[in-house]
Amino acid sequence: MPRPPFRVLTVIALGACAGRAPAPTDAPAPSPRPPAGATPTPAPSATTSWRFAWSPDVQAFAVRTEADVERTGGGSASGGGAERERVESSAHVSLAVQPAGSGGTRAVVGRVDSLRVRASARVSGGADPAPAPPVGLRGSVSPRGAVRLDVDGTAAAGGCGTPTGASALTALAVAREALPRVPAGTTPLTVGARWRDTVATTTCAGPLPVSVQAIAAYEVERQEGALLRVRRRANSTLRGQGFAGGQSVRVTGTGIADATLLLDPARGVLRGVTGEGRTTMTMTIGTATHAFEQRTRVTVQAR
Repeated sequence: MPRPPFRVLTVIALGACAGRAPAPTDAPAPSPRPPAGATPTPAPSATTSWRFAWSPDVQAFAVRTEADVERTGGGSASGGGAERERVESSAHVSLAVQPAGSGGTRAVVGRVDSLRVRASARVSGGADPAPAPPVGLRGSVSPRGAVRLDVDGTAAAGGCGTPTGASALTALAVAREALPRVPAGTTPLTVGARWRDTVATTTCAGPLPVSVQAIAAYEVERQEGALLRVRRRANSTLRGQGFAGGQSVRVTGTGIADATLLLDPARGVLRGVTGEGRTTMTMTIGTATHAFEQRTRVTVQAR
């Protein structure tokens, strides 16, 4: 029976708005009473609104993922029982959202450096992977906050069929985590504000390109000092079909994700993303069908 490699799932985890919000923290202790005669600092108001605009300064992030992949159906090479693997990735991302003429559209320029994907010895052969070559990025943010982001130049040429192309698509998926959609322009951003976004991307299952469509719902939950805590829930679908190793391959799947984003609305920057998600996938190779489940944890930290 053909046996698909576990590493085919590593990019899929990154391409679908991964993340689950952590459990709420304990409420902060009451502030000390101000001295007599002092003017107390007013508490933040839930009615405060912001006109969010991304800062034109370069923003740098460290992005890390951990994915536990389990083969849940279709047999195993050992003759029975589930197979599990841990796949980890890390990268440095820099992005700048800059004015781009009239109309309110802004240009995005960026770069992904030091991308590494680490897997168990059975998948990687035990070698510590060298970092992938840097990948340049370009794109735009519309007046309504919609984000378009692509690989600059020819780095993604060859797509999933070449190591360089697959690495570039992975870098692009990593960078998207650091540039979510946020209402901009004349749309006010307040506690309780909600918006949606739909993103279509291409990722890799081995040499096979897989189309991923993610529909995300955002909500500003509360203000935490100078930051806004935003929750993002996403559902995704995966589809791919082609040939690999002389056999027909078909991929279908679904994913759910739930993330916490911390925005600094006054400065127009993202401070971090924390969360986890789950993807289930079926891969049919010839007449054999294999089922997988992947649980992913993602962190994006401003540097």
